[in-house]
Amino acid sequence: LAAPLAAKQQQPIDQEYTAKIREYLQDPRISTELVDHLPAHPTIPTPLKFFGRIVGTPGELTYAADIHRYYQALDAASDRVKVWKIGTSEEGRDMYVLAVADEATIRDLDRYRGYLKELTDPRRTSEARARELIQTAKPIYWVTTGLHSGETGGPEMVMELAYRLAVSDQPLIK
Repeated sequence: LAAPLAAKQQQPIDQEYTAKIREYLQDPRISTELVDHLPAHPTIPTPLKFFGRIVGTPGELTYAADIHRYYQALDAASDRVKVWKIGTSEEGRDMYVLAVADEATIRDLDRYRGYLKELTDPRRTSEARARELIQTAKPIYWVTTGLHSGETGGPEMVMELAYRLAVSDQPLIK
């Protein structure tokens, strides 16, 4: 499946990462051309470059602190990523938000967050202002994973998703 997609893409594919995806994939029927390869980027680290293994390596899980370090590395390497701490859990663990968007949206993220904040309270925002904001604001999609200790797949997968969103030139992602 990757060959026809790769032929259409201008963006190079990370051959080493893609070979590992194929090696660990137990049944190709459960994959798609959206995730059966990984786009390459010259300066943004893949999970393989950062951790020495790909996301989904059998028998390997990533500590939360290391996931946070990877997010910070993505933030440092890409103008399409911003990460910040939002507080601590009841157990005193740091909690983070990672935003991925085009460079202009990341640069103006606080403005877009402000627009959405205005839209959340109809007691303070007039209908006219709400209509104006709807034309100007951008939706923000919230993805959260690993709420319970046994839910290990989500936190792992989100690292690769963040990388893909930060580097992909596919029209679907842009």
